[in-house]
Amino acid sequence: MTELSVVEARTLLARAFVDDPLMVWFFPDEDARPHACAALFGLFAENYLAGGRVDVVRRPEPVAVAMWRWPREAERAPGPERLPSIGGLMTALMGSARAAAIGGDMAVLAELRPAEPHAYLHLLAVHPDARRQGLGGEVLDRGLAAARAAGLVACLDTMNPANVPFYEGHGMSVRHEVPLGAGGPTVWSMATG
Repeated sequence: MTELSVVEARTLLARAFVDDPLMVWFFPDEDARPHACAALFGLFAENYLAGGRVDVVRRPEPVAVAMWRWPREAERAPGPERLPSIGGLMTALMGSARAAAIGGDMAVLAELRPAEPHAYLHLLAVHPDARRQGLGGEVLDRGLAAARAAGLVACLDTMNPANVPFYEGHGMSVRHEVPLGAGGPTVWSMATG
């Protein structure tokens, strides 16, 4: 694992995910989307950099990152609420009704994950200018090796059909394929083993 700042992480994640089907569904306004993505991913980056597994490739700026949740993090008791919360930010960006509807649609994801303790790949991003160089596989393989060493199943959810063959090439297989709500993308829930 390598040092990474929240600013670097949110910027890389926003650039990498700006055209992702889930982000397009969440934030249909093309001009606002990069900023909305950066705000959302900034919250995730804060959490993972504080207590998750983060693998990064730098050249010298970060060009690839993978953020994992391990069982011990999922079991941790929540601390006092910090602002903004994910739900609060989504409401601010989308409006109450749309955030509630999308939140309800996204709730299915938790039901698709393995019941046993597992390592969950929440985010994997490669800067658009650094794609097709093996960097995504490099950060993915680090986390997969750590999961194997810990005796954990590794799993993820992707809403981008182009990602499915990539993950299959790294030993993961589709366990579930579920369309998300009205106008939403399909989710491919994948796992090792």
